[in-house]
Amino acid sequence: MQPSLKGQSLRWCFFSPGRRSIDVLGGDSRTSGGAEAQVAHLAAAMAELGHKVSLIYGDGSQRCPPTELASVTCIDAAPRWLKPSSIAAFWRALKDASPDVIYARLPSDFLALQGLLGRFDGRARFIYALAHDDHCRPWQAYSYRRWLHAPLYALGLHSAEAILAQHEGQRARLAHGLQGRTICVPNLVRSFASVPRDFEGTSIDAIWVAQIRPEKRLERFLDLAASAPDLSCSVVGGFDPTLPAASRVELEQRIQSLSNVTYWGPQPADVVMSLLARSKVLVNTSSGEGFPNSMLEAWSLGVPVVSLAVDPGGIIEQQDIGLLSGGDVELRNDVRLLTRRGSLNDRIGVRALAYVRGRHSLEAVCAALSPAIFGSPVTAGAHRAEHSREALS
Repeated sequence: MQPSLKGQSLRWCFFSPGRRSIDVLGGDSRTSGGAEAQVAHLAAAMAELGHKVSLIYGDGSQRCPPTELASVTCIDAAPRWLKPSSIAAFWRALKDASPDVIYARLPSDFLALQGLLGRFDGRARFIYALAHDDHCRPWQAYSYRRWLHAPLYALGLHSAEAILAQHEGQRARLAHGLQGRTICVPNLVRSFASVPRDFEGTSIDAIWVAQIRPEKRLERFLDLAASAPDLSCSVVGGFDPTLPAASRVELEQRIQSLSNVTYWGPQPADVVMSLLARSKVLVNTSSGEGFPNSMLEAWSLGVPVVSLAVDPGGIIEQQDIGLLSGGDVELRNDVRLLTRRGSLNDRIGVRALAYVRGRHSLEAVCAALSPAIFGSPVTAGAHRAEHSREALS
């Protein structure tokens, strides 16, 4: 019988560069992406189960002393190439944590160091969780300096004893040599409504929730709002700092020009959930995703999803918990359908809540994680050499 994470006391070390994950641990989710939020949620959940948990974060400066948030020890020791001494400090922090499990979720040049510790230590298992479909292929994971970052990321993938996929589609996208060490582990949803929100009590027809950057394609949602002025639409999310100033001004002006669009800006998690509970549908217009947290949050309240292009692992259509539109006209028709037919909206909402409660609870996540934590390690050396070229594809 597989050991249970609830019956063990392990030492976990999570790796999340920057500050977004510790901001989430401290209660501020306004600027975090889904990957950073998932790191924080899982770290806090493991600490709550009685595991000893640390999280390495930062930008190479090591300015802050260790601090504790949500029973997680946060250590400012993430490395940076421009500060070579930070790499040695990162290695020391990893060793001092003496982890049984090392967990990372975003591409980094320094993943292989984490796998290296596992081989030297003989106890630590390095687990890498995919956060986006594009992260399955190293050459697609980066849009800049691919000549440097992609090979290092590929090496990091190969150093992982287990790779966690959010859905089966991600496993299929990985190089063949990596698929055998890949396990599907669902994203964690922290809470669920006892019953779906009341359709008749909603005041927002269509809501869009994401950090505003090109891939999220906010302009497509604004096109929807402009083509259907009778719909009450809301946008929730802050502008990504990397978004060009001209693009930001253009989007801000467009939002201001639409009388049926309310822009809420970045909001803490409780406000986002409150706005979702007041909405008839969540609209996703992204060109690519992993498994959007916003979809899971909507389903945890019984709110259907209408997606323009993304259906993570085919879940929307398989579980019948929303609609996959495929085009702008179809998107408008699908949103109208689910905002006008309350009985259909309610039926989908019931299925959505049942799905997310059964698949994305802490119990389900722990059960899916157990083989990655307690399984036998992947053979090093010849196995890695055999597939190293394939991992770069």
